[in-house]
This record gives sequence, C-alpha cells and structure tokens, in this order.
Amino acid sequence: MDTDVPEVDYPHLPGQEHNPLMESSLHAQWVTMLVQSVHHSTAGSGCLVTGNTPFVPADGGPHTAPDLMVLPGMAGQQVSRYEVGRDGPPPAVCVEVRSPSNSQVTIDRRLGRWLRAGVKEVYLIDPAREAVSQATLVDDAIGYHDALGHHSAGLGLTFGQVSGRLVLCCPGGRAVRPGDDPFGWLLAEQQRADQAELRSLAAMDEAAVARDEAAVARDEAAVLRARVAELEARLGEDGS
Repeated sequence: MDTDVPEVDYPHLPGQEHNPLMESSLHAQWVTMLVQSVHHSTAGSGCLVTGNTPFVPADGGPHTAPDLMVLPGMAGQQVSRYEVGRDGPPPAVCVEVRSPSNSQVTIDRRLGRWLRAGVKEVYLIDPAREAVSQATLVDDAIGYHDALGHHSAGLGLTFGQVSGRLVLCCPGGRAVRPGDDPFGWLLAEQQRADQAELRSLAAMDEAAVARDEAAVARDEAAVLRARVAELEARLGEDGS
C-alpha cells in the first residue's frame, strides 16, 4: 500500500490528496479572513495560525483539514501536515467553514474527532446563514451552541453580527467580515497619518517664519528705541 497517499476526510482534486480544496470563493474569503485576523489577534502568544492544512488526530482515522488551526508553541515553524503527538500537542482551536457539499453527518464526524483529540475550542461557521456555533461533547455526543457574542480565548476575538452579517470583532480595532480589505484600511490610515504629519510640519514652518519675523521686528524696534534715545539726548544738549 502506498503510505504516501493518506486516507483523507476533506474534498480534493483527483490524485491530490495532500491538497485540501476550498469549494467556493466565499469559502476562500472566510479562510483568508480567519487566518489574517487570528494571526493579528494572537500575535506574541507563541502560536502558529494556519488554514486548510492537513491535521491528523491521534485516533488512527483519516487526515482532516480544518479551515483554521491555532497550534500552541509552534510560532515561526512551517507545517504541511500536523500530527498530534509527533509534531506537538492538540491544536488550541479548530474552525470549520461549512461548504455546500458538507452533510451534517460529515460535520459531526469531523468536529467530533477534533474534540476527542483534545482540541479545546471547535467552531462551525455557516456563511450561508451568517451564523457560528461552538461544538462540544457531552457524554461523547456532539452538540452545538450559538457562539454569537462569544469571546474566544484561543482566537483572541469575538464573533458578532453587523447589519445581519457575521463578523469577527475586533482585530485592528474594527469589525471584519468577508470581502473587507484590512490592508486597504491600513493604507488609508497611513495616508491620513502622512497628511497630518505634513500639516504639522507646515504649521511648524509657519511658526518658525513667524518667530523669525518677530525677532526681526524686535531688532528693528530696539534700533528705533536707541535712535529715539539718541535724538532725545541731542535735544537735551541743544537746550542746555
């Protein structure tokens, strides 16, 4: 048997079992937004944030591929497949973004395996419903609880809704949703900062010119006062 071709529990193109497939542009937007946002919100924690990377729980089952994983103590390292035990402890967080092809049976099986592997926080995002749930195990049965308004310690952010749309709050101080361009926000903020700096420099130049003009005026006034004093002295001499 070819051990280089693992059994997998995720969509992939024929013969490309090592490459999990994102099934739509919305799926890709969510994965990109999650990875960027959580990378920001967990900065300095020592965690590696990765998305759509094969993950092998220690139950001997097929490889899975969470849309987002937070791996404790793995910051700065690169992984193409993460195996519990061999590579490190269970992920702190796994997130699944529901795709059109996902059945509830598939979702339950996949998320249940992550929880049984020791993952502390497991979330299911449903883009079509603008909803997010946290998965838990109770007596080995999987259950789902609405996670709107819930702050995730492992992700370092809170799930919320703005105008009926699911958002992540608040990496960079703003609510982020699919299709947003945080780098564009950064550019706009930098442009505003540059413009403010230019205005400040212009004001400083104007103040320096005003100070120079005031110094010239003081010198001229001093010369005039000296001239007046000299004239008054001469008049006094002429009248004596």
